[in-house]
Amino acid sequence: MSRAVQGIAKFIYRFGDYYWKNDFFFIESAGESFPSPTYLIERTRTKNDQTSFYVFEYVLDGVGHIECDGKKYDVTAGDFYFLNRLHTHLYYSDREDPYHKIWINVGGRLLDGLVNACGLTDGALVLHNSATREIIERFHQNLIGINAENNEERMFAAQKIASELVLTVRREYREQLGKSVGTAEKIKDFIDSGISYNISLEDIAQHFYLNKSYIISIFSAKYGYTPKQYIIDRKLRAACTMLESDIYAISDISDVLGFSSSQHFSSAFKKRIGSSPDAYRKAKMRERKKADEKNDKS
Repeated sequence: MSRAVQGIAKFIYRFGDYYWKNDFFFIESAGESFPSPTYLIERTRTKNDQTSFYVFEYVLDGVGHIECDGKKYDVTAGDFYFLNRLHTHLYYSDREDPYHKIWINVGGRLLDGLVNACGLTDGALVLHNSATREIIERFHQNLIGINAENNEERMFAAQKIASELVLTVRREYREQLGKSVGTAEKIKDFIDSGISYNISLEDIAQHFYLNKSYIISIFSAKYGYTPKQYIIDRKLRAACTMLESDIYAISDISDVLGFSSSQHFSSAFKKRIGSSPDAYRKAKMRERKKADEKNDKS
């Protein structure tokens, strides 16, 4: 099943119905999509679909969204994304700020071998601040003016450029993975060093100049939980320390830690710790009293 609401597109190259007959290398289409709030493409793939192709797109401006394998990705100016031909995808413009992008759709055994050899087997891959724009534009330029006389030469050049693109994607992807570990650690340090416990994902995004979805992705990949989950856990660990004395009222602890209400604090605390804040405090007071009595006897 496929759906397509193309909006305004300029095709640099578009093959006919039997583009896939050359199973070594083929170009389904290449071109430029201009901003349209209704732009949407959905493609349902099967493993044995010989007509499917790889999608390479670079965002020039605006915002777009991609859904694949239960994940959602947001892309903006300077981002590149790759969609694997064996996966189902839904990608579309942001309604408020529709994206403007250039693309190439290619396939064949040459690309299958390169993609697999480079480990690009995920359904979707997003690269931020990518240098792939120049390669895609060069691919487009090679196709302008193609005809029966120069077709063989131009297609051979297209194969080389497409191969260069895949290898560049691999290199940038590996570099991004390396940087993401360091960035995730910096985000954790930023949360840990905050004077206020009421830090938000928006605060993190503004501090690091990063997309929120990207922050969640790299942080989760590194630590196994989202920044929001870590922030809440940090608050509750602080709450445990504060509850071990009777200096702070429970409502004051809730306010200091940035919970919306005492009820919200109590609910989160009980879910995470297994008892209410009041019960936790009383248990700690009993433990302290027993320890004091034991010390007095000794």
